[in-house]
Amino acid sequence: MLRNVADPELLDRIRQKIDELFAKYADVTAERIEQYLASDDPSERDFWLTFRIGQVYERTFREFAGVSFFEIIRNNGLYDLAARAFPESQIEESQICNCRRMTAEETAKLFDRPLGFHVDAQYHFVDRLSINFWTPLMACGKTAPGIKVVLLGARDTRDYLEFSLAGYEKKPTDIAHEHHFRTEKEQLESLRKHNLIECIWTPEFNKGDILVFSSLTMHATHCANGMTEPRTSVEVRLNMPSIPLTF
Repeated sequence: MLRNVADPELLDRIRQKIDELFAKYADVTAERIEQYLASDDPSERDFWLTFRIGQVYERTFREFAGVSFFEIIRNNGLYDLAARAFPESQIEESQICNCRRMTAEETAKLFDRPLGFHVDAQYHFVDRLSINFWTPLMACGKTAPGIKVVLLGARDTRDYLEFSLAGYEKKPTDIAHEHHFRTEKEQLESLRKHNLIECIWTPEFNKGDILVFSSLTMHATHCANGMTEPRTSVEVRLNMPSIPLTF
């Protein structure tokens, strides 16, 4: 956890632009969204697949707002720190850099809902390590949903989830790269069986705080009673293409 490292004025600007972008589509009906999802245009389908659940990716946001999510880690030296921390690999900006609007309210439109434990690698890349600079644009973890992580090292998490580069036989419910992991071990029952419940950390954030973790860190939405406010966060990701998950 890095406290008070993000520029609050930049975060406010990014949050304002995110709000403006979602307000632009606030009146689009659920029926119309379904039509977009059935479009012959793959770019339109891809946009609405994520936008409908409160997510916008870097390219779309930059074109709309004239500012990049990556500015969050450029202006404070975190980008350079990542490069120094991983000298064995070049650093590349991930295409999977996005904002996420989160709420516990079931009927809220254009918001995501709380996510269970997972590692980023099971959805993004299994051929390289990535680092996530998880940045809420407001205080969270108390009155707004935050994040919880399992405090287990990258190698230990990889081994616990039995990562296989070749992959296992796909289950009907598997999406993306989930078949490379024993994702059933991310469930609370399994975490409890392996004495990992006590390793779950649920930090509170002030605006300006950033949590940095790898694509092999188990994490989930932290949502408890009393968290009635929505939260918007940005996941600024850097890839290390020369560092495989089998490091």
